[in-house]
Amino acid sequence: MASTIPLGVPAAPKLELKIKCKGLADLDFLSKSDPQCFVFLMDAKTRTWSKEPIGKTEMILNKLECEFVKSIVIDYRFESVQPIRFTVVDVDNRNNPAWTAQELIGHFDTEVGKIVGSRGRTLAGRLEHPQHRSSNRGTVVVSAEEQSQSKRVIKFNIEATKLAKKGLFSSDPSSFFIIHRASENGVFAPIYQSPVVRSKSNPIWAEFSMKEIQLCNGDPNRQLKIEVKKHKENGQHTTIGRTPVFTLAELLGSSLPKSFPLSPMPAGTELLIRRMIVTEPPSFLDYLAGGVQLNLVVAIDFTQSNGDPRHPQSLHYKNPSGENDYTRAIRSVGNILQCYDTDKKFPVYGFGGRVNGAVSHCFALNGNPQYPEVDGVDGILAAYWHALQFAELYGPTNFAPVINQTAAICNQHRAGSAEEYYVLLILTDGVITDMDNTVRAIVEGSRLGLSIIIVGIGNANFDNMNVLDADDEPLRANGKVMARDIVQFVPFRDFQVGAFGNEALAEAVLAEVPDQFVSYMTQNKVQARPPPRADTMMAMNNGGVQYAPPVNAAPTGHPSPAPSNYSASRSSMSQPRASMSQPQSPTVYNPNPYGATPGAVPPQPQSPTFYNPNPFGAPPSPSFAAGSSYNPNPYSHNPYAPGPQYGVGPPPPGPYGAPPGPYGAPPGPYANGAPPGPYTNGAPPSPYSNPFGLPPQAPMAAPPSPVSRSPQALPDNRGSWGGKH
Repeated sequence: MASTIPLGVPAAPKLELKIKCKGLADLDFLSKSDPQCFVFLMDAKTRTWSKEPIGKTEMILNKLECEFVKSIVIDYRFESVQPIRFTVVDVDNRNNPAWTAQELIGHFDTEVGKIVGSRGRTLAGRLEHPQHRSSNRGTVVVSAEEQSQSKRVIKFNIEATKLAKKGLFSSDPSSFFIIHRASENGVFAPIYQSPVVRSKSNPIWAEFSMKEIQLCNGDPNRQLKIEVKKHKENGQHTTIGRTPVFTLAELLGSSLPKSFPLSPMPAGTELLIRRMIVTEPPSFLDYLAGGVQLNLVVAIDFTQSNGDPRHPQSLHYKNPSGENDYTRAIRSVGNILQCYDTDKKFPVYGFGGRVNGAVSHCFALNGNPQYPEVDGVDGILAAYWHALQFAELYGPTNFAPVINQTAAICNQHRAGSAEEYYVLLILTDGVITDMDNTVRAIVEGSRLGLSIIIVGIGNANFDNMNVLDADDEPLRANGKVMARDIVQFVPFRDFQVGAFGNEALAEAVLAEVPDQFVSYMTQNKVQARPPPRADTMMAMNNGGVQYAPPVNAAPTGHPSPAPSNYSASRSSMSQPRASMSQPQSPTVYNPNPYGATPGAVPPQPQSPTFYNPNPFGAPPSPSFAAGSSYNPNPYSHNPYAPGPQYGVGPPPPGPYGAPPGPYGAPPGPYANGAPPGPYTNGAPPSPYSNPFGLPPQAPMAAPPSPVSRSPQALPDNRGSWGGKH
């Protein structure tokens, strides 16, 4: 049996790259350059540099000689030529994290193999500017080290004592510390920088955690040292003192707290490691093996800037192959995530469209706000194409309602076991217009089991999306700082070239999900469950149902009774999901909940005013105008098929009742004129396979589902734009 490699499994050895710069060109008039380095790999198919960096360092203020704390981790492939580019910029626009928005100092192009094959795995290269090739732009020095596979995490509490004031009128210093690690050739490089503690001579820094691979690359005898610095706003920080060299093995063998003198400060000025805890948290794969579900929620942009879907220039236009950039992005991400969701039920929303005359920034694409789920990736695409017929493209582009809606779903399913995690995929073509509300929604969502992936469709300016990505600076709102990084943004246009564009897109947008997932579980102290037993695994692989031998086979041509030992894989499910099924042979278990199970009450005939399981019904007539006749109430009559038989009021009785049989469905006046056939519940024919199914109870207002994705109290997501309603 073919197997799929789960997310997070390394396909090649990992290399950690440490970067420093020397003699950089000074591009600022009144101060020095503020350098930052971006790293790019070359696309092996197109032989062009990727538009998005594989990593970037932090920005260092006013430095022409600098060592970056943040390292870059890449895959190392001995069998391949791996061209790599180091781009150093002077950061002038701090509100825009894109490298193209900064002033270029220069590029250094080389190959990964040359770095690894250099003496001491260290390679220096001259920066070059395309328009200033003769000028001296500085030097980049890159060191490589193979990264270990340790999963251990080390938590520290560090403080300092008697950081002396300097000068008669000096105040207590604002200070921070930097941890340095020796490389394999004995050269020290910074690996961690603490936050600044303001105006304290005895600072106590906040507790922090580091992976063992970051601290010592899995080698407890690797040399370490800590440097305490006095913080200055202009970036010209000065050193207060340095500890002697020590190792993790020495700390593990010592009693805590352990103090180190800070040389060259006088006696009594010390750095104190008060507390250190070493743990080995579960990995992403450990949680998946224990049964945690990854659930996908999709939100699609229905604003006017996409263009009329009937015109080839529109981003919503269906090309001759039956695709567009929206559907390609949905397939790329959805096909991977659906492997980790046993029921494959995905809520799908639109935003920025006008539905039934009112603008909505969060409307269910299947027409049912109480049950917005569809079946699998194909269900997402079917709902998307059909929604383009009833939703009028409008605006503006607001993200907050769909983020809040997904957060409400997360809260509804939040439990101590935290068995579900959600990934919200937002597909948009334009500039966000509710930035403040979106930032607040993201900050709140960072405390939930949620990751947000934003894919920019088209050629719009997506600078605001990079701000939401928050790789450099965490988002803040209402006095709160985001608990963890949960947003990843990529522009789709960067993945349209090459035969493997879809795979590259999925890799780019999903790369951060495993770490975001583990971060949430760790912060909430959720432990991974042991993997289920083999018989339970078989049940999960069969769609969550454990099939039993046939019992009391029904007459030929009718579904067999549901077995009495029906079981579901989710402990939270009190009953199976309803599903529309065709008659099956007597020897195959039928999950159709419309037939009576042993001891169940036979279903009763329903009037035409009760819940209609097919909210789209028959296809729209030729005179149907987009956005003009959509009926948001799926419980009323079918609004799409003209004619008196579908008009307001009870339809005439018809002979299309369910055939008599073991399911106790008496013949009678089933509504909507369903033709005779295999539909035991009298559902009208429709080109859209109904992914929701009729609820197993007789008349109801909405189908019950203990795992419904809809919050009990939906937020008011309607809005207006330009005074239109």
